[in-house]
Amino acid sequence: MSNNSKYLTPLLGFGGLTAVLYFLLFYFEDEIVEITSKGGWSFLIPVAVAFAISYGHGNFTAAFWDWLGIKAKN
Repeated sequence: MSNNSKYLTPLLGFGGLTAVLYFLLFYFEDEIVEITSKGGWSFLIPVAVAFAISYGHGNFTAAFWDWLGIKAKN
């Protein structure tokens, strides 16, 4: 297994996860706005979605840079 191919699975996995989460966010935009506008603790729904997208995108970006072979200086 080459060095770059070990990063391909997380790259595609987290990239796909991020794309699906963004799609679902925009697809259910009206429902999310309706639910969260009712008050109470429902404001946590978009916060949780933001954390999930951030997690997926962060791991995708890390795998992307590793796949390219770009590392930070120590």
